[in-house]
Amino acid sequence: MVLATTLPKEISEALESPTFSLHIKGSAGTGKTTMALELVRYMNCSAIYLSTRVSPSRLYNQFPWSETCLHQENILDANTSLDLQTREETLFEYVDRPSFLKNLYSRVLEAKGEHLAIIADSVDYLKSNLRIPQEDLSVERDILDMAERVNANVIFISETCEESKLDYLVDGVVRLERDIVNERLIRKLYVEKIRRNKIENPMYLFTLKDGRFRCFENGLQINFIPRETKLEQKEGRKIPTLVPELDKILGGGFEKGSFNIFEIGENVGMAHFYIFSPIFFNIVLQGYPVFSIPSKSLFSTDVVKMVPTSDLNEKLVSTLGDDSLNRLKKCFHVFLTPENHPSPTETYNTHHLKGQNPKEDLNNFTELAKKVLEEVKAETLVVTMASDTMEYVYGTGDLLKIIQTWMEQIKKLNGVMVMFQFGHETLKLPTHLAKSYFKLENIGGNIVFFGEIPKTQIYVPSLNISERSIQTKLLSIE
Repeated sequence: MVLATTLPKEISEALESPTFSLHIKGSAGTGKTTMALELVRYMNCSAIYLSTRVSPSRLYNQFPWSETCLHQENILDANTSLDLQTREETLFEYVDRPSFLKNLYSRVLEAKGEHLAIIADSVDYLKSNLRIPQEDLSVERDILDMAERVNANVIFISETCEESKLDYLVDGVVRLERDIVNERLIRKLYVEKIRRNKIENPMYLFTLKDGRFRCFENGLQINFIPRETKLEQKEGRKIPTLVPELDKILGGGFEKGSFNIFEIGENVGMAHFYIFSPIFFNIVLQGYPVFSIPSKSLFSTDVVKMVPTSDLNEKLVSTLGDDSLNRLKKCFHVFLTPENHPSPTETYNTHHLKGQNPKEDLNNFTELAKKVLEEVKAETLVVTMASDTMEYVYGTGDLLKIIQTWMEQIKKLNGVMVMFQFGHETLKLPTHLAKSYFKLENIGGNIVFFGEIPKTQIYVPSLNISERSIQTKLLSIE
């Protein structure tokens, strides 16, 4: 797991060099300008922004946050000044290449500080305005030479997706792509070149949500936040997950009496446990009993801790109040296979599925569930069930019928059933009976989450950790 970041590690590290040059390329709408502005914000330096497409006012209207990191006097209108009387804002006057270079160098010297960046957005239109053929790299070389003399970074933006001659001049090359997969938007960043540095991750997913560029590191991301979340049981037909994005999709949370499916794709691994455990942990802390039949790949100690690592577990448990700890001990129960025994020192509520008689196992669960509901004075419960464990215990013969029998009984208890289906299994759950159906998949090392019922956009999950809670967070790819 990694800490959240907004830029690819390869790029952020390379920008520590004051003369690093980068080529950002991609078709229209892929996020090149947004990324360039995010780079300026990250470098926290003086910047000369050569814009061939937008004026300072339009730039600030589109990216209000950029006003704090890019001063208006340094946004240079790089369109040729042919009719000065008809233009409201002309901050940078030139009519040919020599005057362009002379005026640019003058502005660079005026803006020069401890760290400076020069951004050309876009170099294609700039050369067109200067009436220079696209294959002629003289302007790019002049800007690079100028940057070398004053120890400045250079960022070139171009509208090409193909390999170009400019790629050989600069120190780094990234390509942005915007794809539609199964009617869902996905954005990818490819690191094609980093001179003198190793490319650890050649591909990143990213989002432009709220007009900000943010890429996602491979693996599950962790964000440390200062605020705390107050957990209270709410009346009504919904059990909140306390994941704002997911609750919005579900109309407030899991509907009581409903059947829900989370399908886990191949190569997701333990990430599914880390992402979903905080949801059920917080459901317990709201006062709802949770009964878990975990995946066969998990040990009982993993499940009862319900947090990703021992360090996080110690941090969370040390800050929980007595009331929360008592709720956890009373409301959380685990059903294990006969072979999966808890450690002798384990004090959590563990039970076993015997497997010989499915009806007997269900009756034992029902009696326990009614007893716990009465003890904690709750009117509903949540049951999480892993299909691989059910298949291991009962075989494949009547498994679908057994699962449907559990569904019926849990519905009678006014409970919520959440089934974890693993992509490599042959068993196909009855999705037509599901109130919600979500998928967790691995795309190039990035874990993504999306809904089939209801159909949603693609989200990248992370963990938000505060003083007294661990929350799952979903950030949409927009």
